[in-house]
Amino acid sequence: MNSVRETALEILIRIDRHNAYAAPLLSRVMSRFQTRDRRLLVDLVYGTLRWRRILDWLIDRVSRRPVGKIDLSVLNLLRLGAYQLVYLSKIPSHAAVFTSVTLAKSLRGKGTGGYVNAVLRRISEEGRRWLEDLPRDRTAEALALRTSHPTWLVRRWIRLYGYSETEALCLANNEAPPATLRVNPRKVSRETLLEEAARVFGGRDVRLEPTRFARHGMRVWPLSAVFETDWLQEGKVTIQDEASQLIGEIVSPQPGERVLDACAGIGGKAVELLERAEGVLDLVCADAITWKLVQLRRSAERLGFLPPHCVAARLETAPLANRPIFDKVLLDAPCSNTGVLRRHPERKWRLEESDIERLAENQAVLLKAVASWIRRGGVLIYSTCSLEREEGEERVSRFLETHPAFSLESCAAHLGGEAQQLVWNGVLRTFPHREGLDGFFCARFTRSRS
Repeated sequence: MNSVRETALEILIRIDRHNAYAAPLLSRVMSRFQTRDRRLLVDLVYGTLRWRRILDWLIDRVSRRPVGKIDLSVLNLLRLGAYQLVYLSKIPSHAAVFTSVTLAKSLRGKGTGGYVNAVLRRISEEGRRWLEDLPRDRTAEALALRTSHPTWLVRRWIRLYGYSETEALCLANNEAPPATLRVNPRKVSRETLLEEAARVFGGRDVRLEPTRFARHGMRVWPLSAVFETDWLQEGKVTIQDEASQLIGEIVSPQPGERVLDACAGIGGKAVELLERAEGVLDLVCADAITWKLVQLRRSAERLGFLPPHCVAARLETAPLANRPIFDKVLLDAPCSNTGVLRRHPERKWRLEESDIERLAENQAVLLKAVASWIRRGGVLIYSTCSLEREEGEERVSRFLETHPAFSLESCAAHLGGEAQQLVWNGVLRTFPHREGLDGFFCARFTRSRS
């Protein structure tokens, strides 16, 4: 069995080499390790991804080779070692260096082991002091380096939200988010599950609490605790951020309605719609990637539902056959994901500014396509996990300009209690640094009856 650090390195290499994501890679290997090692594995992978820019900056200060010319496997090994040295005080420096050198020798031989040893020993001696000397001026470049974000993104956020808000947002992106569960009320109440958790985790460093905004949500610290129970396998819970759960509340599916989940993915929101309609829902799920629809069907079955009708199609270019008409359409559109960087830090290093305009144009095409499938008096819900106005408020304005049969309906009417505070000018906006939620945007449109 591979060690925790070797597994972490393999995951980091796959993320860079194959544009993979950390979460599914981690989920595949969790069963190999005990609880303590699971927590370390999660920390090593996500911590190295979150702080990658600073780690590269440290490596660049001492390496005889520029970061851009270091072999990808060796570079990720150096990042992993440097992360332990400067951010994980509970791991002795000599242990972090020794294990990194051992891995380097197994990867590339004795010479690479010597190189890794020299770089990491210098970072062990000087790294934390160097971090204290990072520039503190109020420029986008300094803030981006200090908080390990791309400079172009920080500059954009400063224009949009101001310096102080951007600084708070960047810092929040580097915090490990809690695991948030959506409790399946058909199988168990939230109160009963919290009581069960108190028995299971009593006296241990695990914390559970009901969510503040979502009606069926529950937060769990740390993430690995979720895998110590049978809740997922038994269909009692689904892992889903609180902000994402609010989208289902805004859709508010009613038993007997015909609903389209236009970009369903692996079905996080689709199965939530089934839960809210008590399974009595004519649900159609579309996605361009077939394996995601396979996963969606499995998720529905795990929660005790008959699988919805699934259609493998890219709706921008291949409309659904027979021009179907729906009571409601949920368009959770592909986007820049800038609202979920704390959960998917690898996205920081792949996204380019030009992607935002390209994605916004694709969202406009999708909105136009699905609008024609909504009956008179029907509802369209548009959501993204983006903080960018081009993918949110501007997209809403342009849609209303080009689709006069639709009007904006306030999301607050479909949310309960404190969640209504998250609605501004009729649309939902959430932020990691304000409410501790993923950054989501949601608008609800109604088509006129005439």
